[in-house]
Amino acid sequence: MPDPLEPGDPERIGEFWLSGRLGAGGQGVVYDAYGPDGARVAVKVLHGAQESPKELQAMAAEARAAQRVASFCTARILQVRLEPPRPYIVSEHIDGLSLQAAVRGTGDRPERRFTGDDLHRLGIGIATALTAIHRAKVVHRDLKPGNVLLGPDGPRLIDFGIARVLDTRSATQSGFAGTLPYMAPEVYAGRPAGAEADVFAWGAIMVFAATGEHAFKGFTLPEIAHRVRTHEPDLDALPGTLRPLVAAALAKDPMARPPASAVLSALTRDPRDDSGDPADLVAAGAAQAGLHARWEPGDPALGKIAEDAYASLAPAMQALVPEVFLRFAVPGEDGSLATRPVPADELFDRQDAAESQALRHVVEAFGSLLLLSGGQFVLTRPAVLRAWPRLRGWLEAERDGLRAHHRIRQAARTWAEHGHRRADVLSGAHFEDALRWAGSGTRAQSLNRVERGLLDASHRARMTQSRRRRAVAGVLAVTAAVALLASAWAVRAQRTGSQERDIAASQQLAAQSRQFTGTPGTAALLAAAAQRIHETPESRAALLDVVTRPDRGALSEYRPNPVTVGAGGQRLALGNDDGTVAVWDLKTREQVGSPLRLLADAEFKKDLHVSVALSPDGRTLAAAGSRGNPPDGTTPLAQVNKGMVRLWDLNTRKPLGDLPVPYPSSVTFAPDGKTVTVIGADGAGLWNTQTRQRIRQVPFPPSFSYRPMSEHSSDAAVISSDGKIVAFGQASGLQTWNLTTGRQRAPIPTQANAVALAPHGRTAAVWDKHTVWLWNTVTRRRLAARIPLKDPRRLVFTPDGKSLLVGTDMWDVATGARAGTVNAGTADEVLAGAFADAETLVTVSGDDSSQKKNAVRLWNVKVHQPDPRPLVPAGSEPLQPGPSLNGRALAVLNPSVGTDIAYWLWNTGTRARTAGPIAPPPNALAGGTAIAAAPDGKALASGDTYGQIFLWSNNRWTGPFKGGPGVTINTMAFSPDGRYLATGGGTRTETATPVANGKVQLWDVRTGRPIADLGDSPQEVSSLAFSPDGHTLAAGVGATVRLWDTATHRELGTLNNPSGPVSALAFTADGKTLATGADRTISLWDTGTRQSRGAPITGHGGKVASLAFDASGRMLASGGDDRTALLWDVISHRQLGAPLTGHTGAVTALAFENQTLTTTDVAATVRRWNTAMPANPTAAACAIAGRPLTRAEWSRHVPSDIPYQNICPKKGDQE
Repeated sequence: MPDPLEPGDPERIGEFWLSGRLGAGGQGVVYDAYGPDGARVAVKVLHGAQESPKELQAMAAEARAAQRVASFCTARILQVRLEPPRPYIVSEHIDGLSLQAAVRGTGDRPERRFTGDDLHRLGIGIATALTAIHRAKVVHRDLKPGNVLLGPDGPRLIDFGIARVLDTRSATQSGFAGTLPYMAPEVYAGRPAGAEADVFAWGAIMVFAATGEHAFKGFTLPEIAHRVRTHEPDLDALPGTLRPLVAAALAKDPMARPPASAVLSALTRDPRDDSGDPADLVAAGAAQAGLHARWEPGDPALGKIAEDAYASLAPAMQALVPEVFLRFAVPGEDGSLATRPVPADELFDRQDAAESQALRHVVEAFGSLLLLSGGQFVLTRPAVLRAWPRLRGWLEAERDGLRAHHRIRQAARTWAEHGHRRADVLSGAHFEDALRWAGSGTRAQSLNRVERGLLDASHRARMTQSRRRRAVAGVLAVTAAVALLASAWAVRAQRTGSQERDIAASQQLAAQSRQFTGTPGTAALLAAAAQRIHETPESRAALLDVVTRPDRGALSEYRPNPVTVGAGGQRLALGNDDGTVAVWDLKTREQVGSPLRLLADAEFKKDLHVSVALSPDGRTLAAAGSRGNPPDGTTPLAQVNKGMVRLWDLNTRKPLGDLPVPYPSSVTFAPDGKTVTVIGADGAGLWNTQTRQRIRQVPFPPSFSYRPMSEHSSDAAVISSDGKIVAFGQASGLQTWNLTTGRQRAPIPTQANAVALAPHGRTAAVWDKHTVWLWNTVTRRRLAARIPLKDPRRLVFTPDGKSLLVGTDMWDVATGARAGTVNAGTADEVLAGAFADAETLVTVSGDDSSQKKNAVRLWNVKVHQPDPRPLVPAGSEPLQPGPSLNGRALAVLNPSVGTDIAYWLWNTGTRARTAGPIAPPPNALAGGTAIAAAPDGKALASGDTYGQIFLWSNNRWTGPFKGGPGVTINTMAFSPDGRYLATGGGTRTETATPVANGKVQLWDVRTGRPIADLGDSPQEVSSLAFSPDGHTLAAGVGATVRLWDTATHRELGTLNNPSGPVSALAFTADGKTLATGADRTISLWDTGTRQSRGAPITGHGGKVASLAFDASGRMLASGGDDRTALLWDVISHRQLGAPLTGHTGAVTALAFENQTLTTTDVAATVRRWNTAMPANPTAAACAIAGRPLTRAEWSRHVPSDIPYQNICPKKGDQE
């Protein structure tokens, strides 16, 4: 558990509630905290009073640079607020022990030493994080075991991004900042520390992890400094593969140390370092950073502690828990909450002695969260108000009741302290409100003896001032209310607490599910369990998040080391390096029988070459295997015949026979399952699977070098997936044969070092000189598409032949455009891949390291992937896009077609150009600064820097409209019916002194006349949006949103955006919710009450540039300056799935149409994404996991008072 808060610690920092202290030092204090939605975070509060404005500004710049660091192996920075007097930084919470705690042991956890593969992976994880932050020009400067957390998906680095600026001055008496045994020699010498100091700390951490001792031990600063500068630590405990790297990292001369990228390149055995793409190297490191040993969770979440205490109580006492905790909450007039101490007599002084005793038991059960001091109870961890889902629900349900009870409570204390004076009783509206609340049968709070006495006295006072008839009626009302109050706790005790318990457990499991994104099987099971126990917005969002990610998990229980894979008939065949073949059921994720023996096991496993194939119905297995390469001598191949091709009947698991092929390397079934094609040392042969007779043989071309086990062979032989076409690639060209006819096609003159054939064999992908080229094997013509690829990798066509998988990236064959990715932080080299169906890809991946077993992973290549053919409008950049409100049309302004400006109109669905090039308006004074397409795609509007507004329709321009703002047009939007055009003004830039005029105007599109000047502002208008019915117009003006009724032109109100200038707007289909975008933040608003709907949503790494709701209003899409689009569950405010990537610039426009999302970027490139959700998300999650949650997992994650459930029953099982 975190240390308790100390006197003087705040209970909240910004929107985050504090739970305890995680640590403190010269830079500040780190708190365990919880956000408004209960998400756990770490908040570092800096000693802001000690910083100058210039230092704080520099710190802000560096922290924001650190925000751009990929979160592969770091704790993501969520928020930076460095304004005095209390600057702070919020980062992601990582569930796991620190390396310091794991090595030294904590509580009942024993000490641990890292060895072998886990030590290697630990080094990779830390080196990956250093490479990433050094790329962002950030130096950690306090790297130590305590700043390395062992998360569920590997080590994560924390507390980086500000140390370099903070430590430019003395942070301690010694003049040094950091942890002494991990500070580099140059720091002790007084020189500034750079990235080399982080590498030194990496080396010292590796020694500590392996030995449990500091590399440079000492008791005093001089002693430690002397050892750091002169001592060479003992590295004998490190494995031989790590020892040279650690020694180099601990070099006394910083210039002699390798950079972090070189350390990472050596650890991953990846040739990429600073000379290549650093992003690829970081991704490769992240994929290998997961620890093999079982992950150990860190301190339990505050919500789980509270829920366990609640579950320990009997149902009658559980009903009193709200009464205890709601008394600590004080509502503010602005809807905020604060906490208060609760006097013991206020809590326990009850009319019913049994109720008082029950309350004492409740307080004892929550002893870790409640502290009695000076006769008052205080919350030791105020964050429980947000961290505990059950309490969060009570607070929301009792929002109005909290105010009523608080007024009664204050009045009762005053009445009691003043001797029960009649002048202090409640009267008028206050008494009416109190009586109304007290008589409500739905409240979760009850009155104590003094509070009930106040109500009685208030009523008696009212009786003396009222007529008898009214008094009698009042007596009856109060008598009923007081009677109800007296028995309220007993009534509540009779209510079942199971529903509240289940809701809290569901919310807790949903939150845990998101901690396991690196292990989708576990994430899917926890999300399914949350939904089964009780459906909540959080459980639904967790489910949708799981099923919208491409990663479908790994065969975690796979024991041999796989090297190849085949698929067919809902089965997988995996060839292993021990000469066996295992068959798995894809649906159940279970192995079918024991592995089948193909070849005898051997000590040297790397000389094995194996290929496996399954017939389309999954009933027959063909496996080809050999060891080594054919001899170079003159020995006849028929006499060598090293290896075999064997067929099995998988129903009987008996061999059907062997095919006499020497040194076989590839085997493929035909679609009818009656023939197989085999490549061996004597060429390619077509065989009958029933008779096991050869039908046709095709020899290798002259001078072809058949070396299947050579990594440096320049010749390649491949078979199309339908088994009909075989291709031989050489430096001299590419030859293809049709095995069914025995005819050779004319050779293609291209160097072919790596080759893949589309299923039909008519398209070949050929790698040559850092590029993959696509060729038509029939016409011998090279297609226009080209795919950049530095090194040859496994190439796999999709079953329809329209896309090519290169590593884990998908590319469109027709255009060569990147069409998505199945990479979920796993960047190992794909050694083999096979499609089980049109959606499911199975890969075998690894790092070619003998220390690591290859992984078998499953991917869905369709979910949330873009249409493989984006719309890329013609024209030289820069292009300016202007989409329609419905996303079906796109207007494009190209300012540099030759010497003239040109406009275009495109249909985003068909990718057809509907108009253009269109010359600019003949009387325009300047180029366009804002454009928009009409909803029907038949017209466009353009505005310029002089405030001129033009309309193109029916093949001609009209305008400029009279009455424009006279300043730059920043933004414009058509109404949904296309009848109106709204425009927003900006700054007059042609004058010596720029003047902002944020005028919002409404125009009649048919006549070009102004309908209304809706508003003026000294700030620019940045965004506009019509409600879907066209009745409301929203304008982003500075940090506010102004709303108008378009019929009456009356202003409806103003929303004050808490996150700064508004950059994007979107309405739900019913117009009841408005989304606003700002810097890294999205806010949701109720347009009726003009109140915010929950806490702001964060996730983008820059400004939110566009927003759109789907038709249901339950999904929100956002586009950002960070070149990504994100999907959100509106109810829970949770992100759904992985970011949608592929755009090369800011995503400036979004629109939903049915289950398709259209996105547009600053280059006017349009992508369309499949955002369909499964009809049964729980079943889809269970399919991802392929198994139920075990009883051991259930007891680990689910509260103990909820009995075990089979959340993923098999067909025929009882629920």
